[in-house]
Amino acid sequence: MTAKPMAAETPVTINYLEEFPNFLSVCTSWAFGQWGCQSYGSYEQTRREFEAATSSSMPLTLIAIENAVPAGMITLADRDFDGKSNLSPWLKSLYVHPFHRNRRIAALLIERLEQEALRLGCKSLYLVTEDARVLYEKSGWQAIDYVQTSFGPADLMTKVLPDTRLA
Repeated sequence: MTAKPMAAETPVTINYLEEFPNFLSVCTSWAFGQWGCQSYGSYEQTRREFEAATSSSMPLTLIAIENAVPAGMITLADRDFDGKSNLSPWLKSLYVHPFHRNRRIAALLIERLEQEALRLGCKSLYLVTEDARVLYEKSGWQAIDYVQTSFGPADLMTKVLPDTRLA
């Protein structure tokens, strides 16, 4: 038995979702399947949120693409968690398709989102996670509170973004 030759891997690119409208349904399906259907949201509302995403303001959605296939996504939004409406902006909807996990795509998406937040004038970011605290801690995030979401107990996390003007 001979081994199959490995396909040459192309680098993952991180792009604005608005530049790839053909992936709008994919992102909507990922987000609704992962979170929306469990919190009594609707597919249509989820789709409207992604349709509103731009590169020049919030919401802003980035999509990871590998070999012309969507591999993951992440969104920068004004709001995400109703229990802390005084905090803004938020990292939300970080999702990497199971076929693309454990290859640093989540870290690439987080890093690029932080750069986009800085570009838009943000000084810090917030997120809520039920099960990915370690992933975010590896990217420099800190847990600041413990909150209850519709999915269960979760960590409220923040990251102060570096002041690039001093660098």
